[in-house]
Amino acid sequence: MKNKLTTLMKLPLIAFLLSLSIFNFSTLQAEETSTLPPQTLFTNVNVFNGTDNKLYENHHVLVENNLIKSISAKPIDTHEQAVKIDGSGKTLMPGLIDSHSHLNVLMPGGLKEWEAASWDRIASIAASSANEMLLEGFTTVRDMGGMSVGLKKTIDEGLLVGPRIYASGAYISQTAGHGDLTMISQQLRPEDSNLVRLGITAIADGEDAVRTAVRRNLASGASQIKIMMGGGISSEKGPLFAPQFTDAEVTAAVEEAATRDTYVATHIYQAAHIKRALELGVKSIEHGQFIDEATAKLLKEKGAFIAPFTSGFSPEALKHPVYGKKGTPQYIKAKEFQENSKEFGAIMKRIQPKVVLAVDVVFLTGVNARRQRDFEKWTFTETLGTFMALKGMTSTAGELAKLTGKNNPYPAGKIGVIEAGAYADLLLVNGNPLTDIRVIGANPKYFDSAPRSKGIPSIKVIMKDGKIYKNTL
Repeated sequence: MKNKLTTLMKLPLIAFLLSLSIFNFSTLQAEETSTLPPQTLFTNVNVFNGTDNKLYENHHVLVENNLIKSISAKPIDTHEQAVKIDGSGKTLMPGLIDSHSHLNVLMPGGLKEWEAASWDRIASIAASSANEMLLEGFTTVRDMGGMSVGLKKTIDEGLLVGPRIYASGAYISQTAGHGDLTMISQQLRPEDSNLVRLGITAIADGEDAVRTAVRRNLASGASQIKIMMGGGISSEKGPLFAPQFTDAEVTAAVEEAATRDTYVATHIYQAAHIKRALELGVKSIEHGQFIDEATAKLLKEKGAFIAPFTSGFSPEALKHPVYGKKGTPQYIKAKEFQENSKEFGAIMKRIQPKVVLAVDVVFLTGVNARRQRDFEKWTFTETLGTFMALKGMTSTAGELAKLTGKNNPYPAGKIGVIEAGAYADLLLVNGNPLTDIRVIGANPKYFDSAPRSKGIPSIKVIMKDGKIYKNTL
C-alpha cells in the first residue's frame, strides 16, 4: 500500500518534469526556426538594375536580411518561411535617391516664418516630409544643409518611417553669403538668429572659423560637408555673380573633410566659380546650371558630381509662392537663373558627367511639395534623357553616396543598384520607367497640377533595408 501511495505521489512530479521537457523541446524548435534569416523573393519581375539601359525580363530577386542575395533568370530556392511576391511582369528597380534635399527648410512662407518657428515645428514638418518621400519611392535622401542626424537616427531606429539620410549638418557660409540668413537687426549678433542658434546654418569668416564649423558638423555626425561658394535665389544677400569664400577658406574645408575620408559639396552657379571649386578639391557641385562646356569637361575629368535642380528652368517655377513675387530679390534672381541656364541640358548630354537628381524642395509642404517632387522628376528627365536621368536617380546617386568613404553611415552595401550584396532598397513599379517616366510619379505639370494624396499609385511595392513599407498588389 505504501509503495502504491509513493508511486501515485510521484505521478504529478513526473508529469510536470515531462511537460518541462516538452516545453524545452518546443523552445529549442522555436529557437532553431527563428535563426532562419528573413527572406523576400520577388518572382516574375522585369529588372531595371540602375546601370544598364534595358530591362532583364522574367527574373527573380532574392532578398535576405537587408541585402540583395541573388538575381537569376531561373527560379531561386528559399527557406519555407520566405515571403514571396509575384511581380507578374512589373518592373523591379532600385529605390529613388534625392541627392539634394532640405528637410528642415520646408517652412511655408519663407524666411520670416522659418525664423519665427520653434524647433518642434521645424522637426515635425521634416519628419512628416521624410515619411511622404519614402512613400513616393525615395529610399535615400542626401540632406544638403540644415540638418544634423537626429531625424536620421530616429528613422534608423525604426521609431519613424522615412528614407536613409546622408546629413550635411549646418550650411557653412561667409558673412553676406548665401547661407547668411540673419535679418538686419541680427547682423551684429548672428547668434541671435533662430537658424544659427538651432544649428541650421553656420556663419564662418576666415580659415580658422571655417575649420571650426566643419569640425562641428563632423562632430554632429555629418556624412559630408556643404559650403556656400556663390550666391543663391533663396537668400537676399548673395547675388548670383558674387564669388564667396577665399581659396584658403575653401581649402580648409576640403582638408578637414578629408580627415574623415569624406568630401565637400558647394552651392554655386557660375562657370568660373565651378572651375575654382573643382581645382580646390570640391567633389560635388550643387546647382551649377551656368556651367560651360570646358568646365563640364573638367567636372568629368575630376570625377566630380553635379546636382542641378531642373525645375527652375521652367517658367512655371515663377509660380512658387516665395520666388514668384514680382519685384522681390528672389524673383529677379529666378529670372536671371532661367536666362543663364538655357544650355545646361545640351552640355550635359554632350559631355556626360556624373549628374544626380536634386529635388531641392524649400519653403513648401503638403500638396505643393509633392507637386515639386513630381515636376522635378519630369524636368530632370526632359533635360537629360530618360536613361541618364534614371541613373541620376539611382546608380549615379549611389556612387555619390559612397564618396563619403569611411564616414559613410550605411557602409554594408551599395545603394541605387540591383546587384548581389547591395542594400535591398527596391520599388516594384507598374510599367517601364525607361519608356514612361510617369510610372515613378513624374508629372509634366507643376503648381497647376491636380492635387494628389500621399504616395504614387503606380509604385506598388516599396522596400527599404529589406523591410516592406508599402504593398498594394
